[in-house]
Amino acid sequence: MKIFLTGATGVLGSHIMYDFLEYFIDNKVDGKIFLVARDKGKVGAKERINALLSSDYTPKALLEKGAENLFQYIEMVNSDIENLEASVIKQLEGAYFIHSAGFVNLSTDLDQKDKIFHENTFHTKSIFDVVSPYIKKFIYISTAFSSGVRSGLVSNDFHNLEDPLAHRNAYEHAKFHAEEFIMTQCTKLNLPYQILRPSVIGGKMLSDDNRYFIPKHMVFYLMAKFFHFTSQLRDLQDHVRFVINKETGLNIIPVDYVSKVIVSIFQRADVTQLNIVHNKSFNLERGIKLIMKEVGYANFSFLSNSKAFEYQNNIEKAFYESIGKHLTPYLISTPSEFDTTQLNSIEEIPALDDQSFTEMIRYAKLKNFKDINIYISVSVCYFYNCLQNYFVISITLLY
Repeated sequence: MKIFLTGATGVLGSHIMYDFLEYFIDNKVDGKIFLVARDKGKVGAKERINALLSSDYTPKALLEKGAENLFQYIEMVNSDIENLEASVIKQLEGAYFIHSAGFVNLSTDLDQKDKIFHENTFHTKSIFDVVSPYIKKFIYISTAFSSGVRSGLVSNDFHNLEDPLAHRNAYEHAKFHAEEFIMTQCTKLNLPYQILRPSVIGGKMLSDDNRYFIPKHMVFYLMAKFFHFTSQLRDLQDHVRFVINKETGLNIIPVDYVSKVIVSIFQRADVTQLNIVHNKSFNLERGIKLIMKEVGYANFSFLSNSKAFEYQNNIEKAFYESIGKHLTPYLISTPSEFDTTQLNSIEEIPALDDQSFTEMIRYAKLKNFKDINIYISVSVCYFYNCLQNYFVISITLLY
């Protein structure tokens, strides 16, 4: 068995790699996982993968095997997919190709749109064109939010719906178009495919092995990080107003659950599209209250109407001109849920209550919201690093 995986140094990709290694070992599979990863500066691709296999956050079962032994199941592909050597192309024959790499960028800025589409749509098309003649199956890791702004219950197959499609940002839109391309081309070529769509990825929850760990703090974690450091800068907390639809929620799913589902179904012919999501979105008003309580920021309130909204102080300005600008489309979004009937039959969805949500934030806070950068590819973290640097610098300058 041959698995090709892009994005193996990313948040989800690293966990997909872990689960495939455990799958090979536990089931005595004669297999190889080909990791498409490039050198980054002075750090070689193999060195980066070795770090993933021997860190404090490596699953204990794999850590006990030792990185040296695990490499018998791994082959490095230190190359751009578009420029593969003949020897690598030969290895593609009969392989499952999992495209997990991507450019996660929730920016609403128009000057980011072309880059977002290039990385998430054009790049995916280029990869597909190279590998499709040889592989057994193409598996694309998208996002549940490619479904756009919808009300009611969102099914696994929403591409054929007739209702008007609206996306909150270019990232969602680019992923939607990449999905359409893959489905159309695979149908023409009679090539099996899967479109797998996780929602917002949160910390691990399936076991006590580094429970609540996540290597990169994004989306709701960034809000927690912002107010955690803001609360430490001065004793007096400026009043912050959150513009929000009090009925809406954010769908959060543990990273280890997502990877486990992917490895469970990659061979199944009956699964072509699957939203890997929670059966119930976490209410955002409640979530913000829990975040602010955990990070110690008490001076805030909620607004249901954003008309004529003007900043009252520098903290509001810093928030809404950084992470808040890109989260607001989700805060004011129309409430919706996903149909998880098929997903729950594959793997029971872990409960996400107030306590476990708080524990995710608490774990990140105990780590001082420090990202484990060895896991993260440059393309994935670029936007978030810039965003975090912006609001940290902004807050510092204000005082």
